[in-house]
Amino acid sequence: MLARRLLQAIRWRLGLRVAATELEVGDDGSFAAFYSSRITDCNFLSDPTHYEYPRAKWVLDRVSGGIVLEVGCGNGGMTRLLASQADLIVALDVSSLSLRELEGLKLPNVEIVQAFIEGYRPDRRFDWIVMTEVLEHVRRPKQVVRHCLSLLKPGGTLLITTPHGHWESNEHLHEFDLVSFGDILVKTEAETIKLGYLRDRENRRRWLIAEVTAPHSPPAPLANRRQIMRERRQRT
Repeated sequence: MLARRLLQAIRWRLGLRVAATELEVGDDGSFAAFYSSRITDCNFLSDPTHYEYPRAKWVLDRVSGGIVLEVGCGNGGMTRLLASQADLIVALDVSSLSLRELEGLKLPNVEIVQAFIEGYRPDRRFDWIVMTEVLEHVRRPKQVVRHCLSLLKPGGTLLITTPHGHWESNEHLHEFDLVSFGDILVKTEAETIKLGYLRDRENRRRWLIAEVTAPHSPPAPLANRRQIMRERRQRT
């Protein structure tokens, strides 16, 4: 055990990712067991003096009314803040312990769902999906983004934050820079994409952020798009 911890420490110092075995090579069962053995405490997000508060404020400055899906809600630190700004929040997480704490808050406009986002198939569509500090934890981030967009109402908005670069955590399966983050987003059917950096209270580029809107209507079939391109070429 000591040798393993020393090896992990060396890898972190070299900027290499080291994720827990249950996450790196495990299945859905080990993944769920890992997170259900701990509480993801997000209560610090309500503290304006905390270094992570800017990402909470970034989300709160955008969400207004409607139905919100919060992916990876933990014990409800962000949920409590969003509850005063949304008509309804569906708070989703895989951790039973975290959801139990959130349930204890008895927020009247919050529905709690224990599930993986990848397999979540609700009977409603959402105006907003909030996914803050989650993308780095999932096994297939590109597929998760696409799935989230499919759960939005036409013109609905997906808000994402994820750490910028290397953070020392045994829960992170991925690390992103602006290019790799943007590459995931542009390979979707999104209507619009706004992405950039978010600075922490010490003015460091701490997070990558994205505001992604779902299509207002289905894209034209491929055959129609090819015909449109031919007609444009003929006119020129």
